[in-house]
Amino acid sequence: MKIYGICVAKNEEDIIAECLIHAAAFCDQIFVIDNGSSDNTWAIVHNLAKEHAQIVPFLRTDEPFRDSIRSLVYNQYFQALSAQDWWFRLDADEFLTDNPRSALELANKEKADFIQAWQAQFYFTDVDYKNWQAGNENLGDSIIERRRYYAVNWREYRFFRNQPNQAWEEATAPQWPEGLKKVASKRIVNCHYQDRNPDQIQNRLKQRYGHTQFRHIVTAPEDWKTKIRTVNSLDLYQPGQALKIRRLKFYLQRIRKKILKC
Repeated sequence: MKIYGICVAKNEEDIIAECLIHAAAFCDQIFVIDNGSSDNTWAIVHNLAKEHAQIVPFLRTDEPFRDSIRSLVYNQYFQALSAQDWWFRLDADEFLTDNPRSALELANKEKADFIQAWQAQFYFTDVDYKNWQAGNENLGDSIIERRRYYAVNWREYRFFRNQPNQAWEEATAPQWPEGLKKVASKRIVNCHYQDRNPDQIQNRLKQRYGHTQFRHIVTAPEDWKTKIRTVNSLDLYQPGQALKIRRLKFYLQRIRKKILKC
């Protein structure tokens, strides 16, 4: 069973190396698409590729982002893989908590097509902001050590089965190849570090605010401080402890209410 990752990145120089090295521990290949970075992201990927054979700088492009941009990788390699092999949708700011191979092996036995992940969102908090203002933040430390407050408040597909006899047609399947239906019984846990420090948060909002592919981002760059979360609304991650999923039902209810108001 092979695992091929597809990572789309833009201006992730502060985290891309940590992300790719983490995923290289269980991926056979990780194909990286740089979607218009203006920082050192692409150079970092090339340097990592010299040290880690699994990491492949696949493409650098300035074309507008779309979910189906990953099909450029899939369509080049799907015929070389079997129906027992898997594709990993890897975002450049995410880390799985465990090696996913056992979950994928079970999914193969179930003849499932997708693996769902609980999304543990790690936030930039009021405590983090005070430390940042006081100059107590060491950017050389792992993001896993620097951001400790989280909430498990979403689920997303993170793995999908390869289909060796069918290409990914972008026009009819913008997010995943067609024909995939069954979800595996076992879920994995994914740690997401979307908001990491004030400069990065502002730059991220500038890139995405008003973009048609990011309609869910409604915070303007000048309002970035509204992204700061209070620690009393979150769970504290302790090394060695399992992440808590108790707030998921509450957050799903909030999301449904927002959708109904739209």
